Amino acid sequence: MTDPGDGKRLVLTGLFALWVFAFAYAFYALATLEPTGDGFTRGANRITTYLGWQGVAGMAGLAIFAVGQGWPKGATVRTLSRVPLGLALLHVVGIAGIILWARVAV
Repeated sequence: MTDPGDGKRLVLTGLFALWVFAFAYAFYALATLEPTGDGFTRGANRITTYLGWQGVAGMAGLAIFAVGQGWPKGATVRTLSRVPLGLALLHVVGIAGIILWARVAV
């Protein structure tokens, strides 16, 4: 199997740039956004913004994984294309764990 062409390389580079931006901006928005609302929902805007940007990063990670599979087995690009998807899955597992922990701890 040969390396994909320049078109796929450009698509993968653009997707990686989108992923880095969305992943980093989720943390930036979480840290700098002022909480709004009263009572129980105070600060929900921060969490929903964080989860929204992580969702964008997760979708970009899935696309990166799909495009990265076009490279030959053992290629560094193919291996690196698994990182964003792995981080997205870790987020899902972490959030599910927090929810389960909160339900059991009550």
